[in-house]
Amino acid sequence: MADYRVLQWSGPFDGPWSDAAEKRYREGEFDGLILSPSSTWTPSDLDFLLRLPGLRLFSLQAKVKNDLAAFAVPSLEELALVTGSRLGVRDVVQPRLRDLVLTDRPGIKVSLHWPRLESFKLGMWRGTDLQMLDGATRLRRFHVEGRRQAGSLTGVESCDSLESLQTVGYSIKDTAPLRGLKSLSELRMMAAHPTGPHGIIDISDLSRSRLTRLWISNAASIRQLQMLADFPSLREVRLIDCRLLAADWQFLDILSARVKVQVINAKQ
Repeated sequence: MADYRVLQWSGPFDGPWSDAAEKRYREGEFDGLILSPSSTWTPSDLDFLLRLPGLRLFSLQAKVKNDLAAFAVPSLEELALVTGSRLGVRDVVQPRLRDLVLTDRPGIKVSLHWPRLESFKLGMWRGTDLQMLDGATRLRRFHVEGRRQAGSLTGVESCDSLESLQTVGYSIKDTAPLRGLKSLSELRMMAAHPTGPHGIIDISDLSRSRLTRLWISNAASIRQLQMLADFPSLREVRLIDCRLLAADWQFLDILSARVKVQVINAKQ
């Protein structure tokens, strides 16, 4: 946050947001706001954000049903909105937004609402594909936390700039949508029990990537594991509760001479 002048407003110490708070923001020439509600006060909506000039950063973690005003601030560059609201994202564009943290809700479409987005973290996700990322050509980092559902990676194919993809609590149908992602260097596919096991995990689908770190949990099988030897930049492999063949174990033993390999609670 070195580039921002951030006002950290703490409900327990500063009290509810008020006209005096807005005055403090203006007079202090702030361009960022981190809002921490108290046990006795949570904003009913976020309309006050529209009255804060030059707001570039906003962060809020609290239950707020109507948080839609945050999507109507065109100057925002970073937005963390962990509210649990299920109101849909409306037809707005935030052309400067680069970093976004959200809880799942209807209407998420990166290329439509946030064309310059580079980093996206999504929690409490209910979806079964990644169509919301279709056309997100500037996206470099994506982290999604599911709800133990199964689905596909369809939609990620056009994310040409994607460097890091992390899925948690999501059982992946197959890795075929990753075949064209040349910039991908970090891949974490975590589906710990009671999430169901991953479907087809095929290392050959990553052959065009720049893989440096690979984490997989709960894979019923991993095809072409020996192809990891073809990634010169690979530095770390972590396999958790993955079913491995005897040949896989032999290959991993050889690979560990140059790569940090961890196999945890593996099923044989």
